[in-house]
Amino acid sequence: MPTADKPKARDASSGRPSGGDADWRARKKGVPGVAPVLVRLTMIGWFVAASIAFGAIAGWWLDTRFGTAPLLLISGVLIGVAVALTGMVRMLQRVGSD
Repeated sequence: MPTADKPKARDASSGRPSGGDADWRARKKGVPGVAPVLVRLTMIGWFVAASIAFGAIAGWWLDTRFGTAPLLLISGVLIGVAVALTGMVRMLQRVGSD
């Protein structure tokens, strides 16, 4: 009669398997490779595009509402670029530290 595999005992403080499981960190972190980095870089690209587009659309909408064309459109684009650059630098720092 085959015996059932017993689940490994877990350390109460960390929740990881006890018994010197050296590969636990590698399995928990996932497979290192190119795919996670590409996903993060793609997200950065979308963030930059969305920030600039949102600034432009908000500026255009405010210009049509207040009749200040193209002052608020240009301001919105510049604010969008500033937000995009700031966010992009922060995201790239995270990608570089991983």
